[in-house]
Amino acid sequence: MSNTYTKEAPYHPGYEDASFKQEISKSVLELSELRRVNARYLKFADAIVDFCKASHVATKKVTTG
Repeated sequence: MSNTYTKEAPYHPGYEDASFKQEISKSVLELSELRRVNARYLKFADAIVDFCKASHVATKKVTTG
């Protein structure tokens, strides 16, 4: 009886990518790219914050010292 159901309904929602083990869906690739770009921006923002902190400390030492 289960063979009859398989022949009648070969498509099962949610298993579209099940047979393509080496393939990556476009949405996953896009999400990975967005995460990579976001990480790059965050690293650059951290560098700016570190630079501002360092210049603030240096300015403080010059004015007080």
